[in-house]
Amino acid sequence: MELSEALVPERISLDLRAVTKEGAIRELAELAGEQGALADVPTYIERALEREFLLSTGVGRGVAIPHAQAAGAAGLCCCLGLSRDGIDFDAIDDEPARIVCMIVAQEGAEADYLLLLSRISRLFAQRHVREQVLASDSPAGAIDVIRAAEKECKKQKYRDQGE
Repeated sequence: MELSEALVPERISLDLRAVTKEGAIRELAELAGEQGALADVPTYIERALEREFLLSTGVGRGVAIPHAQAAGAAGLCCCLGLSRDGIDFDAIDDEPARIVCMIVAQEGAEADYLLLLSRISRLFAQRHVREQVLASDSPAGAIDVIRAAEKECKKQKYRDQGE
């Protein structure tokens, strides 16, 4: 699964109100709940915060990828939040997260969940993708940027395999 398949415009906030990582996780989990992707929001928040306590999901370069599995999740999906000022996610580079991409996974979906986590990490490792997502003027525009970047990654992969 690609990030563009796990996202819908209704689960994207172009202006997160949260100023802490706990607040960002709560805000995005509530968004997932409102959109029917998560039945038990409090349990998901608890699990995501437990995960943060073990090891921060602030991956650096202004990106955080909080994630957890929960019984009340409707499959595998993502919520995306953008923060203009950035949120301290205790990233390895000490940079605040301006892009918060939260993964909501049903219990037992380890393989798909880890593959999606890896793909999101690779996608947002690209500066131009981060910049274009942050510059998006609509949720649909953000998905378009992500979809185009994923398509380019696939093309590059095929070119590399041909050499």
